[in-house]
Amino acid sequence: MKTLLALTVLTLTCFLKHSSAKPVAVDMVINDVECCKAVTNKMHIPVNRVQHVMKTSCNLEAIIVTTVAGKKFCLDAKWKHAQMHLEEFKKTSSAQKP
Repeated sequence: MKTLLALTVLTLTCFLKHSSAKPVAVDMVINDVECCKAVTNKMHIPVNRVQHVMKTSCNLEAIIVTTVAGKKFCLDAKWKHAQMHLEEFKKTSSAQKP
């Protein structure tokens, strides 16, 4: 009985550790001037979840997308999906200005 209980606790602990792991892309924006250490072209972010988009001009050219949850993702600036986010954000930003 004690073995079953220990195995159950160990399984639950491993599950919680795995499920609370954050995505790799969150750590891509690190320094103070918003430069990316790495970019991805595999992170599809729904348009309705995007809060802010900006293009970087650092050593590694990227588009940083900030979600409504506050997470930042570095997307490849040459990727069509990232370019679409940038254009959409420019449209909505200019439409909101009087």
